[in-house]
Amino acid sequence: MSGLLLPVYIIIFVALIYFVGIRPQQKRRKELELLSSSLRAGDEIVTAGGIYGIVSEVEEGGTILLQVAEDVDIRIAQASIARKTSGDAPAPAGQTAE
Repeated sequence: MSGLLLPVYIIIFVALIYFVGIRPQQKRRKELELLSSSLRAGDEIVTAGGIYGIVSEVEEGGTILLQVAEDVDIRIAQASIARKTSGDAPAPAGQTAE
């Protein structure tokens, strides 16, 4: 009897791997591609390394100039952008934004 259920177990295992491992990664990759293609100068972003800044210029070749302070621009890879911010940097732990 267990020999007859083996193909069913294999199908369930493959489906589980797909829905837990592969599908969320594909969804996240599509979201990042959409974010990357919609970047414009003036957008506030956060990099994968946690650097907050404002996009100064989107350059050819997958790089971006990011303004992190007044008169301080850094060049980052477009793939390192984690998300756009709503405009407010989070307050340090233990402090409230007022």
